[in-house]
Amino acid sequence: MTSTLVTQRGTATTPRLPAALPAGLLLASLPLLRPGTFGEYTALLGCGLALAAGVIAMLRREHAPARPVRAVSVFLALLVAAYVWVVLHSVWVDDLLRIRSQFQDFVLTVGSVVAAVLVISDPRARLALSRGFVVLLCAIGALWLVTVAWWAVAGIGTGQIAMVPVGTVGPQPVYLPFTISYSTSSVFGMDVPRLTGVGRESGWMAMFCAVGWFLSDAVGYRSRLVKVLLLCGLVGTLSTAGFGVFVVVLAIDVFLRPRGGIGLGGFLRQIAGLGAGLGAAWVALYAPVFGLQAKQTSNEASLDERSDATEEGLRAITQKPFGGQGNEKQAGINLISDIAVNGLPFVLLVTAALLVPLLFLRRDPASSTRGRAAPVVFVVFATLLASQPAAASTWVFVLVALALACDELTDAERAAPGALLPHRVQRWLGVPLDRSPSTRSLPSSSPPPPSEGEASS
Repeated sequence: MTSTLVTQRGTATTPRLPAALPAGLLLASLPLLRPGTFGEYTALLGCGLALAAGVIAMLRREHAPARPVRAVSVFLALLVAAYVWVVLHSVWVDDLLRIRSQFQDFVLTVGSVVAAVLVISDPRARLALSRGFVVLLCAIGALWLVTVAWWAVAGIGTGQIAMVPVGTVGPQPVYLPFTISYSTSSVFGMDVPRLTGVGRESGWMAMFCAVGWFLSDAVGYRSRLVKVLLLCGLVGTLSTAGFGVFVVVLAIDVFLRPRGGIGLGGFLRQIAGLGAGLGAAWVALYAPVFGLQAKQTSNEASLDERSDATEEGLRAITQKPFGGQGNEKQAGINLISDIAVNGLPFVLLVTAALLVPLLFLRRDPASSTRGRAAPVVFVVFATLLASQPAAASTWVFVLVALALACDELTDAERAAPGALLPHRVQRWLGVPLDRSPSTRSLPSSSPPPPSEGEASS
């Protein structure tokens, strides 16, 4: 008797929807939610897209069972606790305008992150979202290179095609082919556009590129071209803090990350890592253009304001640990400064939300690609600690949840080719398409193979 494979069709109540759909909607919210390019004006629209992605993810569960990650659940619980504190704190401060603002931030941030967690509970959707994020950053880096080349030929500032609102600084120029920039900077005597990309300022874009660098390994994109384009995006931001955080975390990851086993080679590598860490710190301080010393001559006012806000946060540890109203111009600009605004409990809860979930990741010695969540979390934590605000930074927390979830993908899942991009493009990105059929199949615990368009790009 011959058995016939019958494809189960979707219905109105249990539609068969591709994983790329919720992943694509969530990725589309990146520039619309804080700290995205338009997040100061379009956060409600971005939250709507995220919630729609979450609803679709729920509808998919009839055909694609979820595989939640314990570390993500721990992260979400601590993040919700941090934002509950912010709302209660605003009531305690008794500022009506602030109460309304913080409650809006709670709804937009927590609602969007919960929707993102629903999406990434599906391994196919988390892979599609991660790969889409990395490809988007690579495209932005490539566009910046084209703009720099255009300026070198046609002249500085040429090729402006539009003006778009960026963060709180108002309309900023968009240059051919599509590079968003709010200023120019001199690099070895040549003026180049300072890349803003999908961030509301260059520091956020630098963090996105650094996250993409480490996340690319976790989703099977190991091509040198990917690394080069991500590095171009990072360089294009000309962000001192972003550059410093990246080189330090990279040095720690390359030299000090455990590789398994104890031997002379590992010992010597870790000894070299200590020197590399010191070298990375020196580069972050004294590198031309990007180093802190160079920033002191080009943008001393910004550094002074951040320094004053940070010092106020340090004083608040002993003088007003439960926060209140920051007095400095950039109060709340980083986690330390936020002690004077939202209080020490908020800072401790956010810190716990970022670091504690790493202890709950499941370790699989047989996996060849693990431990990618830790450098992503360190990049985010160091960025928030030094230069950027944690409050209402929705997509920062989405990236942390995404990195935690991708760390528990199986080797077969992270190496599986997608159906959205041509195979030639996927080879450029580093996906091994020449594997044998036995290694190309998904684990038995995974749902049946997807139809056309189901797999990630």
